[in-house]
Amino acid sequence: MGNALLALQNQYIFLTQNLSMILAACPTQEQRDAIQSQYVASRRNYFNCINKIFHDDDPAVANLVRKMQSGQTTLTNMMNGLNDIAKVIDDITQVVKIGAQLVSAAG
Repeated sequence: MGNALLALQNQYIFLTQNLSMILAACPTQEQRDAIQSQYVASRRNYFNCINKIFHDDDPAVANLVRKMQSGQTTLTNMMNGLNDIAKVIDDITQVVKIGAQLVSAAG
């Protein structure tokens, strides 16, 4: 498995493993809906790319993988402080958007 697909897989697995905790930290249904929406987008990104080919030596793909990895580090760190759920939602949204960009880079 290449770096690009692995980054998408790591994001999806992370969100799957932490979804119930993140949802429990949301005080409003609107926030829970936002999290669910990003979770579904992350799942779609991963499954849409399972059989696609990434060129990990492509500078654009490599840059997106680095952004995904950085975003994943941010998500992992934010699990220690779910107090600011609005920031959590923003962080998840940004990382999932990077994943969507990575999906569009697949051949």
